[in-house]
Amino acid sequence: MVAPVNLRVLPGTDWCRADKAALVAAIRERDMEIRRLQAEQGEILAEMQSRGVPQTYGYASLEALLKDTLFCTRSDGRKRVRRALACNDYTEGIHRVPTSAPATAEAFRDGAITTAHLDSILDTLAEIPGTVPEQERNGYERILVNLARKSHPASVTKAGHRLLAWLEQDHVKSDRPLRVRPERELNWAWNRDRQLCFAGRLDAVSGALFEKLISPLAKPRPSENGERDLRTVDQRHGDAFAELLDHTQRTADLPTEAGEKPVLMVAMSLDDLRGGSRRGEQPLLNGDIPASVEEARLLACDARIIPAVLGSKGEVLDLGREERTASRAQRRALHLRDRGCVFPSCTRPAHWTQAHHIREWIDGGPTDLRNLALLCGQHHRLIHAGDWSIRMAADGRPECIPPPWLDATRAPRRNRTFAPLELDTG
Repeated sequence: MVAPVNLRVLPGTDWCRADKAALVAAIRERDMEIRRLQAEQGEILAEMQSRGVPQTYGYASLEALLKDTLFCTRSDGRKRVRRALACNDYTEGIHRVPTSAPATAEAFRDGAITTAHLDSILDTLAEIPGTVPEQERNGYERILVNLARKSHPASVTKAGHRLLAWLEQDHVKSDRPLRVRPERELNWAWNRDRQLCFAGRLDAVSGALFEKLISPLAKPRPSENGERDLRTVDQRHGDAFAELLDHTQRTADLPTEAGEKPVLMVAMSLDDLRGGSRRGEQPLLNGDIPASVEEARLLACDARIIPAVLGSKGEVLDLGREERTASRAQRRALHLRDRGCVFPSCTRPAHWTQAHHIREWIDGGPTDLRNLALLCGQHHRLIHAGDWSIRMAADGRPECIPPPWLDATRAPRRNRTFAPLELDTG
């Protein structure tokens, strides 16, 4: 029998000589020791509270004393005191107050859980209804502690939320009538940079649905050449929300307003629309929201908008109609042909794409299958604003032409994500 390997690494070890398994064991061992010391510090704090040490030195509270003694923030001191008093007996006046979280205290002293686990469990215990019997409450605490010993703090927090929701139904008798409408609100305003800023809140059901819809759209999306997505989480969420709005506007059976479904109207001069002028009046969305020429030209490609082309005196020269966009039959044909975004390596399926005019509609490009290709919102903007282009190949399928800085030969590329699997039968 092979003797077990002793991975314990003593202080003062030359870490560059330790093997990888010993390094992992050492970091875990020392972290558990830190937790044990934190638990011991909690015992000291509980005794300081019991004996009135802060008041002896002229402090009103224990966290105030810690702030000056340990040079920690008042918030950190408050958290330390809360943990200490929850995990240890202490004296308050003439009464001895027992620990409110005995199972949690034991796991903390063993070094099995972190302060984050401890805080999560205490948050849940603090919200358990007072009608829950003490024995039952202790049982719930042990459940959370057992989970904390083998899971991340976030898992303990989620479990605590589910437990509280269940207890609220079983123990809390609410006199409030059931709400006819859930509490939801949304406020918005335009800032000087033509950005719509908003804030609001949703009820639990609507919030969960919103989170479910946004989450897959906000995943990091590496570029075609494999470079990682450099957008922040907030930026990815913003892009996902914009994509969700675009998808809803194009596919949903929306209610009417003033006799027609919601549409976006863009007004600009004919020269600007054709790209021949950059000094005309700025394009306006819905008559009052300024937009750039590039944004207007992008919208004129496929989004359900009504382009109002104005003359030099502001007169309406042409009021376009939605029929210039791909018809339902054409969309179905594009779905069958392209199956999704045609940009190389993109994974957006057909129902999350827009029909792009290869030769722009405002430049006389027809709305027929030979001049249409499916693009997701991100790559639609890239084609309009970047150096990529699209052409129709001899076999009637669109292909993307990379910019010269990416490929000097500008060899056409196709998206193989949705291509049928080709098996070698030879």
